[in-house]
Amino acid sequence: MLAACAPKQRIPLDQCVTEKVTVYVDGRLLEVSPADLELRSDEPHKLFIKRPGEAPHLVVLEPTPDGEGKLRLEPAEPCKEVLAVGLDRKLTIEVDEEEAPAP
Repeated sequence: MLAACAPKQRIPLDQCVTEKVTVYVDGRLLEVSPADLELRSDEPHKLFIKRPGEAPHLVVLEPTPDGEGKLRLEPAEPCKEVLAVGLDRKLTIEVDEEEAPAP
């Protein structure tokens, strides 16, 4: 009797994971930062991504039926979630008052 393989899905991480990024998948630290992960698509997964100088990001991948009824993990591209969070940064500009024009 052949055992059925669990359905898997490749999740790209190359846009938000570099060698300086810490990644946990379902509570396990990844020793090497991968360009992508292959995860079971029939169960939820938690990605914890910590990039230097930023707050840690938690992305929950949920199994969601696609148009054909097959389970697919969503969001399929978690880096878009992580990068979108970083877009609300504020820019602070300091002016040397000695060189500032007089009012």
